[in-house]
Amino acid sequence: MSTNRSHNDPALRALYQALESLEADFRNGISEFTLISRLQKPPFELLDEQALRDNLLLFQCHFVLFNLLYTLQVQWAKEGKGWLDILATNIVLLPAQDLSNRLTLPDPLRVYYLDWNNLDATQREDVDELIAGFWVKMGRAATPVVTSGEMAQARALLEISEETVLDRTLVKKHYRRLQHLHHPDKGGDNTHSRQLVWAYEVLISHC
Repeated sequence: MSTNRSHNDPALRALYQALESLEADFRNGISEFTLISRLQKPPFELLDEQALRDNLLLFQCHFVLFNLLYTLQVQWAKEGKGWLDILATNIVLLPAQDLSNRLTLPDPLRVYYLDWNNLDATQREDVDELIAGFWVKMGRAATPVVTSGEMAQARALLEISEETVLDRTLVKKHYRRLQHLHHPDKGGDNTHSRQLVWAYEVLISHC
């Protein structure tokens, strides 16, 4: 396993060994959601049952799982077992071919997930922003009509005056500052936090 954290943490070692034992499932292909569900249940019971019900827990679970999957990708490639192709929708162990070349090719995702600092640096407001941005991207092809009243309300929630020209950097800056102040984890109100997410989605989709 590739990092000191993975070596020293018994829970991570157990999770890694569980993934190794699922080689046959990977050869058939398995989605991340199905994999998490398998690891939550007997005989494993290695992941929190709440992992799919909370944004931050979901991100942390996803990151740890992908860290270990990329570690396994490298190990199985070196052993000649095949190439573990890692996508959220399908994680599949492909037949062995040109494995040494695959490992030398740059892979930004592998670099990202193998660096534990990226997990440590990600806070709840970062995850909320990522998820809000995801839904904005998903809906960009058919941007919903927003009334002038809704735009004004969104500006007011994010404390951006009517005279200020919107741009993505500005909207993100206001959103992150206010989420930091009002998020429930910081002692704020959950309803206000959700309103800030709504305002962010409205304004960022019109930048």
